[in-house]
Amino acid sequence: MSHLRTKRKPRCTGCGLPPAACACALLPTLRFRTPIAIVQHVRERYKPTNTGKLFARIVGGTVVLPVGMREPAFNPSPLDSSIEWRLLFPREGAPIFDPRLSEGRRLGFVLLDGSWHQCSHMSRRLPVVSQFPCVSLPPGRPSFWTVRAQHDDEGRSTFDAAAQVLEMMEGAEAVAPLRRAFAEITARMLHLKGRLRSPRIPAAWDVT
Repeated sequence: MSHLRTKRKPRCTGCGLPPAACACALLPTLRFRTPIAIVQHVRERYKPTNTGKLFARIVGGTVVLPVGMREPAFNPSPLDSSIEWRLLFPREGAPIFDPRLSEGRRLGFVLLDGSWHQCSHMSRRLPVVSQFPCVSLPPGRPSFWTVRAQHDDEGRSTFDAAAQVLEMMEGAEAVAPLRRAFAEITARMLHLKGRLRSPRIPAAWDVT
């Protein structure tokens, strides 16, 4: 273990905040009709700023599939074969997802959780997952998640992408508690980093 790692401050495994600032009691437990699966690179597993882990903490039934380990090999078997899975990733040539085309079908979405390079590689090379039809998201509302830098100005965190596709499938009202929970954690993290004066959600953020 490196010297830097031994000096790292402890974080809550649920919300990613320091134990004294833990916000797990504020997080709801939600369920949605639309299945979500997160393929998570192993290097993201213990990062306190990982939003895929936070999403799975809040949304019951979320499938999290680890990838990138030497052993065991990636196992896609938890992806229910009765669901029509779509890989949600802005790969070149991927059509923008249109929820109107999903009527009468049980669609689920696979999101890739890692760096841009890791996700790009997984989208093309990962067994089974790379064979799912790939779709991208249309422009969405601006993200308040600035805890980690994005690959480009249009980049989204795993949580943002999952919330947007759920909103497209199930409506803004159903997703509002999810967005608010994410805003609660984001505000607290930015406050700890000295980038917000208060841990409260800023009025300018759209969390409805």
